[in-house]
Amino acid sequence: MQPDVTADLEALDATLTTVEKVLDLEELRRRIDELEMQASDPELWNDQDHAQKVTSALSHAQAEMRRVTELRQRLDDLPVHYELADAEEGDDRATALADADAERESFRG
Repeated sequence: MQPDVTADLEALDATLTTVEKVLDLEELRRRIDELEMQASDPELWNDQDHAQKVTSALSHAQAEMRRVTELRQRLDDLPVHYELADAEEGDDRATALADADAERESFRG
């Protein structure tokens, strides 16, 4: 892998790590567990307004966790994409490198 690619991946990792710390993933997981427990209460729908608030908060928290988890997985997979591209030859190598570069660039959009 080229040094500029390595440096860019390290910078992306640092940025995502900062996002993960700001979101406090452990607290978010705890909040999801708490909301799931509330949502499983058979009495929840006796109060429709409260039930909607709980289910909406749960949906939002799960979506946030899913987004960050998927970003982390994609970023963690990027070095492997570059390693596989480096193992290719000719046009296959150029295509694989372009695909890896496109995936890396997608983090900026």
